[in-house]
Amino acid sequence: MTFSRNRSLAGATENMDDADKIIIETDEDEPEKKTASEKIVRVLSFKLGDERYCVDITRAREVFKPDFITNLPNAPDFVTGVANFHGDIISLIDIGYFLGLVRKEGLSGTKVIVIDSATDPVGITVDNVDGAVDIEEASIQPPLATIKGRLAEFTKGEAQVDSGILVLLDIDKILNCEEFGKLNPHS
Repeated sequence: MTFSRNRSLAGATENMDDADKIIIETDEDEPEKKTASEKIVRVLSFKLGDERYCVDITRAREVFKPDFITNLPNAPDFVTGVANFHGDIISLIDIGYFLGLVRKEGLSGTKVIVIDSATDPVGITVDNVDGAVDIEEASIQPPLATIKGRLAEFTKGEAQVDSGILVLLDIDKILNCEEFGKLNPHS
């Protein structure tokens, strides 16, 4: 599994500054590294507002900064819009909606993490992508009892890392929640 910055990408990232380019390469057969005494989980860390979250890096296909986002009239509150991703139009989702966060004004500087869902890829909009982080599986603690509501429902756990606390999200639960089921015409 490789995470690198500043390498050129085709398609959606051609117009990005080198500092904004992020490439995610994963080995599907080896999503976790094992050492003699510990199991390491690699996650993709990102920011929503002032908080840091992460998802299992094997769920992320690519990160890009969209040239523009097209708003959709009458879309649910969690749908940010749509964007061009290598010639395909993908839905952009504000996962902050599911975590009880207030959406920031404007989408300037927004990054998109492309996630494969059961039907089509979707993009989750985030304020910034920090990068790949290796976490010892044993250091992931269950969600705090003080976490309530939907955030508790979509949180796998929390881990202390050098730069602070990361909240590990269960992206599959978010993508399979009731609101998404209503969006999918095939279900």
